[in-house]
Amino acid sequence: MCGKAFRDVYHLNRHKLSHSDEKPYQCPVCQQRFKRKDRMSYHVRSHDGAVHKPYICSHCGKSFSRPDHLNSHVRQVHSTERPFKCETCEAAFATKDRLRAHTVRHEEKVPCHVCGKMLSAAYISDHMKVHSQGPNHVCELCNKGTGA
Repeated sequence: MCGKAFRDVYHLNRHKLSHSDEKPYQCPVCQQRFKRKDRMSYHVRSHDGAVHKPYICSHCGKSFSRPDHLNSHVRQVHSTERPFKCETCEAAFATKDRLRAHTVRHEEKVPCHVCGKMLSAAYISDHMKVHSQGPNHVCELCNKGTGA
């Protein structure tokens, strides 16, 4: 999808989540959703003060455990700068990841041969996994079952 290379399948699959809008993990405290379980677990610890957050946003006072998280927050929330421009339309974004997520909208959609849902070709293989999760499994995307 983006040309990045990884040393093993685990890290490749973890990276693939960045190209998806799916956020299957939900914080039980505040209901914020996450793509990765480890990110959600880290976030949950922030509710009980277990995570030290010395980096404070000068705009809104929100605190962060890492300086790069503070910088990302400022760039995405408080800055009007949108250096990542879509080559297809007039949209512009604060981050490369948001631009990548947007460009999927311009890709030609193909139908799932099981349920008929139209998806970008890049997401078909991920979508097909929901159809192979055993009998009586209901796809969360298309609400169709896999049989039996």
